[in-house]
Amino acid sequence: MNTPLLKKILLFAALLTLSGCSQVPTKTATPGGIGSTPVATTDDLDPPFSGTPIEAKISSSVQLYPSQFNNLTGWATDNHVEAMTAFRQSCSRWQKMPPYQSMSGAFDLGSVADWARLCAIDVKFGEERQFFEKWFKPYAVVDSGSANGLFTGYYLPELHGSFTKTERYRFPIYRTPSDASSRGKSRAEIYDGALENKNLELVWVDDDVDAYFMDVQGSGRILMDDGSVKGVGYAGKNGRSYFAIGKELVDRGEIAKADISMQTIRSWIKQHPDEGKTLMRKNASYVFFRFTPGEASIGPTGAMGVPLTAQRSLAVDRQYLPMGIPIWLNAQHPKGQQRLQRLVMAQDTGGAIKGAVRGDFYWGQGAQAGEMAGPMKSKGRFYLLLPSNLYGLGNKSVAINP
Repeated sequence: MNTPLLKKILLFAALLTLSGCSQVPTKTATPGGIGSTPVATTDDLDPPFSGTPIEAKISSSVQLYPSQFNNLTGWATDNHVEAMTAFRQSCSRWQKMPPYQSMSGAFDLGSVADWARLCAIDVKFGEERQFFEKWFKPYAVVDSGSANGLFTGYYLPELHGSFTKTERYRFPIYRTPSDASSRGKSRAEIYDGALENKNLELVWVDDDVDAYFMDVQGSGRILMDDGSVKGVGYAGKNGRSYFAIGKELVDRGEIAKADISMQTIRSWIKQHPDEGKTLMRKNASYVFFRFTPGEASIGPTGAMGVPLTAQRSLAVDRQYLPMGIPIWLNAQHPKGQQRLQRLVMAQDTGGAIKGAVRGDFYWGQGAQAGEMAGPMKSKGRFYLLLPSNLYGLGNKSVAINP
């Protein structure tokens, strides 16, 4: 994955394998048939789909079913002003791309220019909902007769650090070594000092467990002892194989499979510091970092090349969906009985994000965001918001005249 968030989801991939959440429920339907209509089950909050589906180019089992905004549960009460802010981030990237480049993914979604034209529309404050309803049409994504998929969460960790090694700040965050020998050192070798005295320390932090999980996430914000904030992001890795410490804890009977999450793993390590350090050393994979914008209002840069917006950016599988497009998400909330229903933008991807109905929800930065992201393994669905006159044009360019 070519993104500063390269490692952000690897931990969750292992956790999902353990929890069995990779098996999503299906509906009774003829999978992949042109004109076949998925039959809704009792756990579906949105109405059944109807109409002629659009079939994916790479798989006849993946289809888009046309819908209406009044069928999207929660649409009317969403904060469309926030969604527009995230959409403008997508626009900033489209406007720098070759205009006649085709939108990538499994469906024919026109050219970059077709989407960039929508960005040129003047939208006054308070008219954001009307903008989306006028110029877009929702399409449910269905795979093998099921609209249900898996949604996880990720976040930007916050650490405390210093440019100088002190008794408190004694755990280094390293930049990428220039020589191959140093770049290839294992985590255990690095922990044992293999990179010391090479002027590779980017910053020093006060918690090695926090540093480990920032490594897994692939980015973070460091609150420096001088009051400044430094963003750090993925700059490279050592090329060693990743070892899932969560799976190890489950195999050893330390944490029940149903309870495994980033929070429970971190808690176990804190409660068993010596064993925890030994466990972290087993993961030979190691990430090197670089400085990135670290202002509180700016999120990390996603795979699209734009800053992510807290609770408005979604990582998706680029094999199926292009970067930047609006998506209506309706998923189980990781806490409580409420639903996570909001308009998000496909602005990132991840190594474990595989499938047509699959997403990783960016919660934001800091401990509170981590509390939401860690346990999130939710069943849900989403709808692509496509230009309203796109349907049925196949490989043709979309003529949009705002």
